[in-house]
Amino acid sequence: MASAAPSESGSDVAKQWLGRMAQALNQHNFELSLVQMQRDQIRPMRYYHGVLDGEQIAFLENLNGPIKSAARVGRKVVFLEQDAQPYSVQSARIPDLFPGAFAGGLLQLEGNYSFVAGGRNRVAGRSAQLIRIVSADQYRYQYRVWLDVESALPLRVDLVDPDNALLEQLLVVETHVFKQPLPILAEIKAQPWPEVVLAPVSQTDHPWRFGWLPEGFEVKHYDQHLLLGLNEPVEYLSLTDGLSNFSVYIGLVGRVSLPKSITAGNGLSLTSSVHGEYEVVVVGKMPVEALNNIAENIYPQKPE
Repeated sequence: MASAAPSESGSDVAKQWLGRMAQALNQHNFELSLVQMQRDQIRPMRYYHGVLDGEQIAFLENLNGPIKSAARVGRKVVFLEQDAQPYSVQSARIPDLFPGAFAGGLLQLEGNYSFVAGGRNRVAGRSAQLIRIVSADQYRYQYRVWLDVESALPLRVDLVDPDNALLEQLLVVETHVFKQPLPILAEIKAQPWPEVVLAPVSQTDHPWRFGWLPEGFEVKHYDQHLLLGLNEPVEYLSLTDGLSNFSVYIGLVGRVSLPKSITAGNGLSLTSSVHGEYEVVVVGKMPVEALNNIAENIYPQKPE
């Protein structure tokens, strides 16, 4: 008697769905009408994506309040706001929508996150598969993602804390997938957008060491610049584990009055700590306890 074929694990099924999601976000021509919901705010948006001549084009527009939108052509993102000059930055994704790792690299984070397939439900009138992205520790948030069974596009994304309390939700209310990119994307590609604003050059070395970090986090950027709006010099470090991110600002004590710690309704936390003549501020969408541990355990590099 032939033995039965081994069944796929829930983790394998989840990874297949997440792989399909990344492919859909990069390759499909689609339009999403969605709302971003936080504890004190509801923001309706519309998002367009397509591929023209092998290049990804996207457009995100806010539907309420002053005009505010963002266009992406390849790796250039242009921000458009009412009564302000448009400006461009280099980025592979439009921020404030889906996490960048959703479109690639998410499956390489296994070890710090596990992927679990759940049941199915109905979202935006469509059958959707639940995938949970679970943190391996209590130092970062988790995601619950419902994917369109047919297209694998995300229809609902919940950001939850370690106690499963909802912090933020992206909810699609209408979705359309097209064979060809929409005309608005061809218009965006043809626009003479401003040149990319160059960020301060990241330095290879930095004069700080972290006595404690959650597993998997690495410094991705370091520079020294003036703090926007205050013209105070700060050192800036950006760290990520590939999905979660936080920023560290280091300046002289007393230049700016800052609270010890804050947690906003959408999960954004801020904490500060004083080390001698320096004040350290850490900001990110992570539990405030984790950011506080980071701020309390950063030191000047010991001279060799």
